[in-house]
Amino acid sequence: MDDMHKQVVKERGKLYGHPKDSFGRCSAAWHVISECRDAEVRHALYMIWVKICRLVETPDHIDSIIDIAGYAETIKMIHSSRNNNPDNT
Repeated sequence: MDDMHKQVVKERGKLYGHPKDSFGRCSAAWHVISECRDAEVRHALYMIWVKICRLVETPDHIDSIIDIAGYAETIKMIHSSRNNNPDNT
């Protein structure tokens, strides 16, 4: 692994903890989210869950909080586009 990648891993580790722990938290609810029949919404839910898992380690990480809101907005956009409502896309 080159120095740039090592630095990224180190910085992420400070924010989110060891990958084993972070990924373990994420996998705990993956099977529940996988029950969502809507593939696009399911993907957004996975992304929201990743951000929630990161907040467990660093609850004051504003970027993760903002990302959750953004992914929730994408779910709204998906539904709006399906309902031909261009105001919310």
